Parts: sequence; C-alpha cells; structure tokens
Amino acid sequence: MTINPLQSTFPINSPRDGSLAKKAPATPSGFESLLQSATGAAGRETVSPQVAAEMLRIQMMRSTLALAVSDSRSDAASGQASQSVPGPLGFGLGLPGDYRGSAALETAEVAGEPVPAPLPPMTGATEVEIEHISETAARYLGTPYRFGGEGADGIDCSSFVQQVFHANQIDLPRTAREQINVGSDVPASELRRGDLVFFQTYASYPSHVGIYLGDGKMIHASSGKGEVTISDMNSDYYRPRYLGAKRII
Repeated sequence: MTINPLQSTFPINSPRDGSLAKKAPATPSGFESLLQSATGAAGRETVSPQVAAEMLRIQMMRSTLALAVSDSRSDAASGQASQSVPGPLGFGLGLPGDYRGSAALETAEVAGEPVPAPLPPMTGATEVEIEHISETAARYLGTPYRFGGEGADGIDCSSFVQQVFHANQIDLPRTAREQINVGSDVPASELRRGDLVFFQTYASYPSHVGIYLGDGKMIHASSGKGEVTISDMNSDYYRPRYLGAKRII
C-alpha cells in the first residue's frame, strides 16, 4: 500500500483538569499542559492514570462546548458564513455542520467547480456516543503495551480499539488490517473525535490504529511509549505513516 504523506499540520487545542480551572486563566492551554501536568520533566508519571483520564474527559467536553459557542456567535455577528475553505488536507476540528460557507459555495458554482455536499450535522445521540467512546478510551491510559495482548497486564493497538468500542456495544474485528475495512472513509479535513486513524508502521499493510481525539491528537496503545498514551499525529514519526481514517459512529 502506498503511503500518502500528510501535507499539512493538525490544529492544536487542549484538555485540562476541571479542578484546576479555578486557579488557572479561563483560556485553555495546549494539550502539552495536560501532558506536562501528568508527567514530569523526565517523562515520569506524577498523577495516576485515573486522574489523567478524568482530566482528559473534562477538557474534551469543555473544548467541544467552547468551540461550538464561538462558531455560533461568529455566524450571528456576521450575518453570513465567513469560514474559509480548508485545503484538501487541512485537518479540521470535526465541528458539526457544513465546513464551507455559502459565499464559498456560490463562488464554486460560478467558477464551474464541483460543489461538495454539506456535511451532515451530528445528532445528539451521536455526540453522546462519541463522548462515551472518549471516556472509555481514557480509562486505559497507562495500561502497558504488549503485542498480541488483550488484557490489563498488556494490550496492543487493535485490541485496545476493539475493547473500547465493544464496551460501547460496537463490535469490531481484532486487527488493524481488518478494522480499516469497517465503517466509512473520512477525509483528513473532516476528522472528528471517535474516528479510527490508521498507520503503516512495521508492515506493508495497515499495522497501527488509534482513536482520534480532535486537535490533531490520538489515543492509542503505543509500542514506542510502552503503554496506552496520547500522541501528536503531526509528529515526525506518525505524519508520514498516516494511511487514512474510518468513521464507525
């Protein structure tokens, strides 16, 4: 399978512990602030995986609400869509609704360009499902990595994904090579939380899978880190190995 190297960067936003929000500025910091609060300078864990998972869950909820409110206020103030059209590999934040404004659609029609269909908005049920997937995945943070593992004493990437979705009444095949054939294809510009993201690592076929968290981050069982962790998909390692994404919910 031919790798299509990513040509653009993932935008960055940030989860943060709700209990710290009382002492910190209202503006969210980057994902790095969460990771730094959970690990020391030398990468040693300073809080338990359970606390880190709760920090992640709370901020993912806050980030989604903040982005949705900001987007709606912008549309109300301008009286017309003002969002720019992302590039073919512009990684979006996965917000509900059309990613192109009406002015952009009219321009495309005049120029004779194909006009993409608007993205269907997420239903309330879908948002709840995605939140449950994220919460379940966060509970695995710190679980040791073990190739072929399927339990608390060690788990690999595809088993981690399979078990997270199974806990939410969604059955998936066991391996990344099989999981990439499930669901619908998702362009990089339309990624949203809960999508499966695939990479070509140690084999010529899809050999690694994670769950997209938004903001260019994924949660996955990492052999390099030796545990379930959060990684930047725009890193020098993952970006050229990215194969694509599938939407299950």
